[in-house]
Amino acid sequence: MIYTAGQVVFDRISNLKHFPKLNSTSYIQEYHELFGGAAGNAAVVCSKLGQKASLVSFVGEDFRGSAYEKHLKLNGVDLTNLRIVKGGLTPRAFMFNDSGGRQMSFFYWGVAEQFSSAPIPELRFGSNDIVHLANGNPDFNIRFARKYPGVSFDPGYDIVAYGKKDMERILKNTRLLSCNNFEMSRILKLLGMKNKEELFSFPVECVVITRGKDGCSVTNREESFTVPAFKARFVDPTGAGDAFRAAFLSALLKGESLEMCARIASSVASFIVEAYGAQTNIPTWKEAMERLNKRIS
Repeated sequence: MIYTAGQVVFDRISNLKHFPKLNSTSYIQEYHELFGGAAGNAAVVCSKLGQKASLVSFVGEDFRGSAYEKHLKLNGVDLTNLRIVKGGLTPRAFMFNDSGGRQMSFFYWGVAEQFSSAPIPELRFGSNDIVHLANGNPDFNIRFARKYPGVSFDPGYDIVAYGKKDMERILKNTRLLSCNNFEMSRILKLLGMKNKEELFSFPVECVVITRGKDGCSVTNREESFTVPAFKARFVDPTGAGDAFRAAFLSALLKGESLEMCARIASSVASFIVEAYGAQTNIPTWKEAMERLNKRIS
């Protein structure tokens, strides 16, 4: 079982020709209501790839009976650890894209504010299970990692909420660290380190850095290598990083080598960017492997 802990979000994406000036209006040319949140994204990807996935998060009463809830159930995601907060609203992300490729984002936390004081759930945790911390409140993640050590940790955009002590505490219980270039730079700066190899002074076993169109790098205590990104019909990058991390974990639990995990994850991520939304175009394991094998051949 892969337990994905973090946010579940209703994504609202609007495309417009140009951003309005202050006190003026700009018409929206294209509008999408989609499913998001790093934990929700990761859970669905894991499940689609054949892994058992359980979502650990908080949602509002508006989530009950929603299309998102039905979508999660349809894709086999376990919702036992999804808490519905009475009287609350599920988090929402509002993203506005102009024709020049620029983006403005607004985030409504809603019941996600519950993370900081929430008790860590009692999981039916087995020797082959792993917790994937996808974004989220630092205090919650630190307590979660302490209770279930050996986590997969993706700081995501919440990296800015971490102080030095926070980062040290969570890395003491992290097995796999996944992040992008910006997040890695932030981590090293927080810890006063010069390179990612110094992170192995913690119990971290593997560091994966995603670099968008430039692929990814994978480093453990014995080796370091890079894997190129797949060519794709680019539409929207939303959720590609979440999908990569979920696919990497899924492949790892299937017993694949680190290099094969990275290649499979890159294949999965290439599907995600070919449609609007993080959960719109998730491949099955068979589809991801077929695309990978075509590339190898």
